[in-house]
Amino acid sequence: MLLLDVGNTRLKWALAQDGTMGADGAIVHEGKPAEALAHLDLDDEPASIRIVSVAGPVHELALDKTCLARWHRAPIHARSEAERDGLRNGYAQPQRLGADRWIAMLAAWQLAHRGAFVVVDAGTALTVDVVDARGQHLGGIIAAGLQTSEKAVLGATRFPTRDTPLVDHAGLGLDTEACVRQGAMLSVIGAVERATAVAPPNSLRVLTGGDAARLRPHLVGQWSLRPQLVLEGLQVA
Repeated sequence: MLLLDVGNTRLKWALAQDGTMGADGAIVHEGKPAEALAHLDLDDEPASIRIVSVAGPVHELALDKTCLARWHRAPIHARSEAERDGLRNGYAQPQRLGADRWIAMLAAWQLAHRGAFVVVDAGTALTVDVVDARGQHLGGIIAAGLQTSEKAVLGATRFPTRDTPLVDHAGLGLDTEACVRQGAMLSVIGAVERATAVAPPNSLRVLTGGDAARLRPHLVGQWSLRPQLVLEGLQVA
């Protein structure tokens, strides 16, 4: 089974068989995920293909065409649902919840043994979703991710900046570059901590996304790092 997670910046993939993840990787797709998929080098031809995507219907159609051309397989696209396996979507219009968030929650629901959890996806966008022990999605947030926040500040100002070594911490900066980085870091930490504050006590805390490893050392509490969380959710779905 070929599992594909098409995000805003990267196409993440993994091969799975009998419930076990095998080879995996990620490709920066530069806004052209179907082209990135066309260059994916696999040793084996997948028997089935599952995709979760935030790229929209035009890109989904292009991904379908690539899968059919390369492997003669039409992929199955994950969609948000009102309920699955005891997990209940909190949106009044369930289909409007991003499919990647829903799939990540399905994976975390299994990891938490059908208990309360928080999922943080730290990518181009930062998302946080909270679910209680009854499986009820209490809601979430969408905010700028670390790098998006940094670029937004630099793009909207005339700060003269330099290329300097990346050193993350949860304190204050002592030069312009560090101040911009720390502003982004503290804004993301604050968003995560305020959103997590509404979670039930002892909730499982799960962290995924391209900046997850960069963020985890600065978050309060125990966070489980799951780089393949969305791909794990595709298996569950």
